[in-house]
Amino acid sequence: MDRFGRKSTIMALAGVPGVAGWIITLAATSPGPLYAARILVGIATGSALTVGPVYIAEMSSPSERGALCSLPQVMINIGVLLQYSIGPYVSYYALTGMNVVFPVVFMIGCFFLPESPYYLLAVDRKKEAEESLVWLRGGINVSSELEGISVAIDESGICDSNIIDSMKNVFGTPGNRRAILITCGLMSLQQFSGIIAVLFNAEIILTGEGNGHSVMAPSTAAIIVGAVQLVASWFTTILVDRAGRRPLLLLSCGVTAISLVALGIHSYLDARSQASQLGWLPVTSLMVYITTYCLGLGPLPWVVLGELFSSDVKSAAGMIAGSFCCLLGFVVSRSFQPIAAAAGFFVDYWLYASCLFGGFVFVFFMQPETKCKSLEKIQKELGGH
Repeated sequence: MDRFGRKSTIMALAGVPGVAGWIITLAATSPGPLYAARILVGIATGSALTVGPVYIAEMSSPSERGALCSLPQVMINIGVLLQYSIGPYVSYYALTGMNVVFPVVFMIGCFFLPESPYYLLAVDRKKEAEESLVWLRGGINVSSELEGISVAIDESGICDSNIIDSMKNVFGTPGNRRAILITCGLMSLQQFSGIIAVLFNAEIILTGEGNGHSVMAPSTAAIIVGAVQLVASWFTTILVDRAGRRPLLLLSCGVTAISLVALGIHSYLDARSQASQLGWLPVTSLMVYITTYCLGLGPLPWVVLGELFSSDVKSAAGMIAGSFCCLLGFVVSRSFQPIAAAAGFFVDYWLYASCLFGGFVFVFFMQPETKCKSLEKIQKELGGH
């Protein structure tokens, strides 16, 4: 990001591996190439999740930044819904062929976008920075905003592509230390909400937990889950710059935790054959869980990642937070079944609920409200300079 720019990096590391990964998936005739393809698609996904929020935050105006930074979650859920709704009805090759198209379209579209004005000013390309900002703001006068960005760049600066110095600077000021604590805390809450594990088992919950009295087909259950995620994440883009980040995170933590408690109660009673009259509870709890997760815990940690850090540490902070998030996702996905086998699914649900109740307290005391504030003002309020 710091050496080649935000736009070039996301095209090279999110676009190219994505195209290559899906082409290999299409051509694979044995497990080896599929593993290689999954690694490439993983690189593309990780790059998009870390570079994307930085680029979007730097090119957005304060009043629109929250909605724009929430859109990646909407796009993710559109992708999930497409797989759920098309996958069961077409061939392996048709589905994979469709998936090749999206990174190709992304690269073509991204090619015509300007580079981040923050990056261009940091590398002393002032004329290009002004042209970029004029394009992004629809042709209006941007001299005042450009001056504000220049001041912020002069105070912090992008550290000449030195990742070691950038890593040191993440922890070099009280503001940056607070920012990385908040960001990694939110990533922890996102993963320890149990979203991966719960979605892995969503089909079982919606089809009657294997009791022989399924209320819907598995493919229908999956489509419902995908549709609920998409609608909820779309509402986030509408609410985030009205309600603010902090209230939505508090709501998401609290209600998601209560939903998990309810899922745990049903699982506990079901294991003792005492849940015959509560068939509505897991379905209702799951829908509420998915909805409130997508309103806050899903998109907002990535929004906050793009807002809290000064230009000189955005790349290192993105790498730390993104890697930390993926590591925790691995821990959750690998620990869910062993815990369930040893103690029951309800223990998993209640552990995740406990994490979220603790997360409610964390957000209440630690998360600043960044709604409609310039990136420079956020840095100053964090005490970064």
